This record gives sequence, structure tokens and C-alpha cells, in this order.
Amino acid sequence: MARRDDSALSTALAIGVFIAVVATWLFIPPPIIRSAWQTERAEVYALAGLGEHLLFRQAMTGLQQSMAKDFQGFLLEADAMGEGALGNSSFSQWTRSRIEATWLWMGLVVYRLHVLMGWLLPGIPLAIVAYLDGQYVREIRKFSFVAQSPIRHKLGIRVMWVVLIGLSAWLLVPVPLPAMIAPTLTVAISYSLWLWVSNLQKRL
Repeated sequence: MARRDDSALSTALAIGVFIAVVATWLFIPPPIIRSAWQTERAEVYALAGLGEHLLFRQAMTGLQQSMAKDFQGFLLEADAMGEGALGNSSFSQWTRSRIEATWLWMGLVVYRLHVLMGWLLPGIPLAIVAYLDGQYVREIRKFSFVAQSPIRHKLGIRVMWVVLIGLSAWLLVPVPLPAMIAPTLTVAISYSLWLWVSNLQKRL
């Protein structure tokens, strides 16, 4: 019954997130996304210095090489909707703003992915150390009169899911967010991994 409830909750959550993303895309002004990008660039620059320019250049190069021509074509088609006697200038402007918002939003997501990859350089060794330490703790407990805690084991799984949801939200939310979210989520993943592994059942 619990598994069925968890599945229903996950499905409802996924549908809710999808609706929220579509609704945001329909109405968010492009300057808000541009402001989020500029604000986060300033925060990352304060932490990484000139390394931020490398992250930004990598993000923009990937976007321009893969989709710049397509988006330019979309903008020309949007402008054409407002021309002529049957043209609708209001719809043309709205379509153009949605195209610009899509480009900026994708750029923000790609930029945040590059920031995340920068933090994964120290984060992956931390996760490996957390996993190995969890294994050592579990092996030690196998030969001692210490009961494994299924509550802590389940808590580790829950924390992992919460962190992954938070990571997805951080990547998608098109408003300025603190630059320290990425390293915080990396540490939280390592801790939840340790909590999960160290409390696995002894007989496994």
C-alpha cells in the first residue's frame, strides 16, 4: 500500500511540475530570466573569479553552435506573423517574447549545468569517500552487537530523493538563486549516500 501511495505521489508531483513549467513559460517576461542569469554570473564570479568567464563561454558556445540558426529562423517567422493586412502584431510580439524566453531559459539551464560540473570535480571524490566510509561502518557493525537502523536507511533514501528534486528545481527555476546551492546539494548527496549505505541490512 505504501508503494502504491508513493507511486501516486510521484506521478502527481511530476504532473504538477510539468504544469508549473508550462505555465511559467507562457507568462514569464524574458528580462526576468536575463536578470537571473546576470545575478548568478556575478555570484559565481565572486567565488570563481576568471573561471566564471570560462563557464559562460562554454555555455554560450554550445548554445550558439547547436541552436542559434534555428532560433534566428523562429524569430523571423514570429516577426512575419505581424506583417501584412492579416497579420496580428500582438500575437507576433508574444511569440517573439516566448522564443526569447526559451533561448534565455535554456541558456540559464546550460550555465547552471556547467556550474554544477565545476562543483562535481571535488564532489565526486567526496561522494566516493562517503560511500566507502559507509561500507566500512557497515562491515564493522556486522561483527558487533549493534542493530542496523531501518529508519536511518529509509531516511537516507528520502534525503537522496529530496536532494535530487532540489537539484532539478535549481536547474529549472528561472529566477535568481544563491550560487552556493550547487555545493550544498553535492554535500547533501554524499551525506545521504553515507546514511543509506552505512545502515544497509547486515545480511546483504
